[in-house]
Amino acid sequence: MKESMTSVDVKYVIEELKDIVGSRVDKVYHEGSEVRIKLHKAGEGRIDLLIEAGRRIHVTTYVKENLQPTAFAMLLRKHLSGKFLTNIEQREFDRIVVLHFGEYKLIAELFGKGNIVLVNNDWEIIGALRYEEFKDRSIKPKVKYKFPPTRENPLKVSFEKFVELIKGEDTEIVRALARKLSIGGLYSEETLLRAGIEKTKKVGELKDEELKKIYETMLSVLNSEKRPNIVFKDGEMVDVVPIDLIWYSDYEKKFYESFSRALDEYFGRLTIEKAKRERTKALEEKKKALEISLRRIEEQIKGFEKEASENQERGDLLYANYTLVKEVLEGIRNGIKKLGVNEVKRRVEEAKKKGYPWARSIVEIAEDSLTLILDGKKIKLDINKSLEENAELFYEKAKRARQKLEGAKKAYEETRRKIENIEKEIAEEEEKISVKKLEKRKKKWFEKFRWFISSEGFLVIGGKDSTTNEIVVKKYMDENDLYCHADIWGAPHIVIKNGQKAGERTIFEACQFAVSMSRAWSEGLASGDAYWVYPNQVSKQAPAGEYLPKGAFMVYGKRNWLHGIPLKLAVGIINYEGENLVMCGPVDAVKAHTDKYIVIRPGDTKKSELVKKIKKIFEKWGYKVPEEDIMAVLPPGEGDIVEVVE
Repeated sequence: MKESMTSVDVKYVIEELKDIVGSRVDKVYHEGSEVRIKLHKAGEGRIDLLIEAGRRIHVTTYVKENLQPTAFAMLLRKHLSGKFLTNIEQREFDRIVVLHFGEYKLIAELFGKGNIVLVNNDWEIIGALRYEEFKDRSIKPKVKYKFPPTRENPLKVSFEKFVELIKGEDTEIVRALARKLSIGGLYSEETLLRAGIEKTKKVGELKDEELKKIYETMLSVLNSEKRPNIVFKDGEMVDVVPIDLIWYSDYEKKFYESFSRALDEYFGRLTIEKAKRERTKALEEKKKALEISLRRIEEQIKGFEKEASENQERGDLLYANYTLVKEVLEGIRNGIKKLGVNEVKRRVEEAKKKGYPWARSIVEIAEDSLTLILDGKKIKLDINKSLEENAELFYEKAKRARQKLEGAKKAYEETRRKIENIEKEIAEEEEKISVKKLEKRKKKWFEKFRWFISSEGFLVIGGKDSTTNEIVVKKYMDENDLYCHADIWGAPHIVIKNGQKAGERTIFEACQFAVSMSRAWSEGLASGDAYWVYPNQVSKQAPAGEYLPKGAFMVYGKRNWLHGIPLKLAVGIINYEGENLVMCGPVDAVKAHTDKYIVIRPGDTKKSELVKKIKKIFEKWGYKVPEEDIMAVLPPGEGDIVEVVE
């Protein structure tokens, strides 16, 4: 089973992780060899980037909760919080990733034990997951970071250099590829399989055209179309790979839309299984011991049932064959007393030969015992006891076996109960596991913006920053819409979709939204002014000699003003197109779509605390909503809850 990423894996995942460039660092968490960077990307929200030294790097939905901040986590938070991820790159073809955050770089070493190192612009080490000393470099504070020696990059190597490297190895071609080109055993096997070259062929035996074929095939494999998948055998995970490999053609495969997602599912499941094993190890061992006891008790029960049944049957057979048994028992007893056991045996054998039925019932004779066969069952009797006494012995044995059976059944039920209790404890412990999978809902297109549904059912969208302001107007405003804007610098551009069919209520709500989502809220204003116009009045064309920055537009012609609009919003859970969404908008708009809502105004409660209060109210109403979903819809700055409508 795969334990860490290969250089090929790193190549493919870094191509995907380029998409999170531009994200801002919210927080950094650390435990053991793992560092999780909680990022926020405009229009997408929360993104968790996981780096595990020596193993992996990818976006994750599996997060460890309630982590205590470590010294390394605090160091990273100090330097990276609020910084933007400006670039992410793979070092040559090594298992090394460099993440750029402004003037800082975070280096993830994914080979061997691995390391995570923070450096400044001059590559001077600020801190590391672990400090180490090597022959050719050292990981220590204030020392310049040096990359470990690198091998030839197979993506850039020329054919001439390829031949030189391969021919320098006096071994099988599969080993030479893996060693000299850093592509590993799996991709060496895949290359040779696709090239149709026997992998055990010695390098010295290869012709020039075969080397050319291997070189071209290797480049083709390493640049294959991405088809991320987890490979299974007999239902168990075997590998996770970025491309569809012929090597795994006989295995089961589950394909994913991104390699990062496939890596997350693969390693995330391994992490949860490991966490479960660690947390429930003692309970599992106790359960195993009880299950062994249970199987032993089951065998005892079967034995007692058999013993009780057979002894009961023996007693019953004696009485069922009363006359025969009584005569034989008394005859043999008397014969032994008079003639001795050997003579009796001889005479019984003669009687058997003559066909006497009573003789055929005798199996064995001893000094003090007699074994008979009755209805196919062997029964051993005490010669010195009567039929009745022998039958009573069997009945007594059956009785004792039934008593033991009852005890064993009670022990069985008690053991079963203990196992069930332990299973409950195991389930409870597994619930406490700190690794949780964040089920991230696929958001609707408008959720990347500020938005609400008006009381008349019209969708209203607005920008969150200069970039989304630009997008709202240039991409999403159509000729049938209406445009609204608050009379304050930096206010969001608001568009009422299909707004020319909307009534006065929707227009007022959109203007109130424009005012409330502006910095008027964070400045604690009670009211503000806003206006609305038609789309053809909004232009990116600036007056002669003037320049419009990103996210700014000119409005020409008559503006339809609304004055003294109160800054007041509501938050609630609405059902839209079959999904429950957190909506923050004018009170009348929220009220039109849900019976339960929370009214807020500018105030003194920190936004993070306000989010927690709203989350608790939602939970009381039966809604489990992530804090970041609530944070994303609230206006900028502090606020207070002024009313809760239930």
